Amino acid sequence: MSRIPEAFVEEVVSRSDIVEVIGERVPLKKKGKEFAACCPFHQEKTPSFYVTPDKQFYHCFGCGAHGNVVGFLMEYDHLDFPTAIEQLAGRLGLEIPREKGDQEKLDRVTRLRQVTALATDWFRANLRRHPEAIDFLKHRGLTGETAARFALGFAPTGNHLETALAGKARPDELVATGLLIERDDGQRYDRFRNRVIFPIRDPRGHVIGFGGRVIGPGEPKYLNSPETELFHKGYGVYGLFESRQVNQRPDSLIVVEGYMDVILLAQNDVHHAVATLGTATTAEQLGLLYRQTDRLVFCFDGDAAGRRAAVKALEVALPLMHDGRDLRFAFLPEGEDPDSFVRAQGKAGFNRFLEHGALGFDRFLTQHLDEAIPGDDTAARARKNKEAHRLINTMPQGTLRRLTARQVDRHHGLFGRPFREEKSRSAPIAARRPPPSRSEDHILLRLLIEHPVLVDRVRPADVWHGGHPPAAIERLLADALDDRDRQIAAEQHIVGIENLEIATTMLEDILEKRRQREALAERKRRQRSGLAGNDRDNRSG
Repeated sequence: MSRIPEAFVEEVVSRSDIVEVIGERVPLKKKGKEFAACCPFHQEKTPSFYVTPDKQFYHCFGCGAHGNVVGFLMEYDHLDFPTAIEQLAGRLGLEIPREKGDQEKLDRVTRLRQVTALATDWFRANLRRHPEAIDFLKHRGLTGETAARFALGFAPTGNHLETALAGKARPDELVATGLLIERDDGQRYDRFRNRVIFPIRDPRGHVIGFGGRVIGPGEPKYLNSPETELFHKGYGVYGLFESRQVNQRPDSLIVVEGYMDVILLAQNDVHHAVATLGTATTAEQLGLLYRQTDRLVFCFDGDAAGRRAAVKALEVALPLMHDGRDLRFAFLPEGEDPDSFVRAQGKAGFNRFLEHGALGFDRFLTQHLDEAIPGDDTAARARKNKEAHRLINTMPQGTLRRLTARQVDRHHGLFGRPFREEKSRSAPIAARRPPPSRSEDHILLRLLIEHPVLVDRVRPADVWHGGHPPAAIERLLADALDDRDRQIAAEQHIVGIENLEIATTMLEDILEKRRQREALAERKRRQRSGLAGNDRDNRSG
């Protein structure tokens, strides 16, 4: 992705009206020279979120969120830095001047998105031409309006896609998006055949992949796109884009098991349901969801498989459970799925079930351990408590972690001060291992070691203030990294770093923020130098 010149970024920020941009998303009320609202980034009843037009700045005195108009768009609309600048520039009628850089990756992704959009249109047209597919959806209770909202389609039996999109999409592009499978002998065939098609969209509405449900007998029942340049199933969430069209900041999101669960709940006016893409829940998916809301409710079948999936989700979620976040688990009665339950009980009944029948994550944890480790004697309770604390210790430090530990201790019969292993006062205290060093330079080093293809992006001198990269990066460029450099880099835990596109965006964002920070520091140095010079002139005069 090519770099946006700093001067252009400054111009866009200075010309953008932060009150107008935020006011389109948050109801602002004028208070003196400022504007106030309840903060969109945390739950509150009394406004503590203020926008200051004179400084083109926002700040929340409740949660500490603050920044300029670019930062707000990135946080509220979940955009990366270049996309936020593009949106603001578009509002101002400005065209972004790109500095010299490698546009190949960006152009490639843009083109593949066009190919998936063309395929989506073709699948949708097929649905209208195949009564058997329409009958299948009607039998499941779907309306035409719901099918249109989720852009459902149909892939007929046989190999038709390459011919249908001839002149619009090249065969290699169809292979790259996972729509065609190419054999070793060069023969190509459609991946999706005789299947209802569910387009999978990213939070901005781009079709990144597809799911297909076979009609009639056939295995597998559900088939997803393979990993591609666009589609990474451990990062995506089905139904999030559609949910955000109804409410960008829901009080909670319901995580269900499949495409049809999401769609049929939406048809029954429950629009805040999403699904993982046929895999165990990942930290990246939960991180994405927690950027939309502070409360997640997993709604699974009450059978053994549903319980196992919930336990895995709990283990993945605990390290993300900062203060202010909530996590609950609801298990449907035997023989019920979200669709049958909401149709029988209605939206109000389904919401009551989630509100009163869902378990807090601490209760689910103790319930799971009671089932996994039978017995109620002292030894059994000690084993349960030890395992519970192993999981709780993965949570971030804070009030939520302390309260969870206290609740678990009480469940196991440990009252008063939370149970800890007693140690002799005279026993030597083991030295605490210092936390891993974490700085912007170390994060950059980790990104570049993980993806050597990005190294060329930091070679030009104009990337760095004064033309000199940090010492660690300089050693990397000189192929002179030592063991300590590599150890520090390996200690940097960065979610999503395995994905080149995500890593590229991280790198560009860090460099952009670094340039802005250094430019501001340089201006302040010049101002101080000018003031000092004036002072000397006055004294000499």
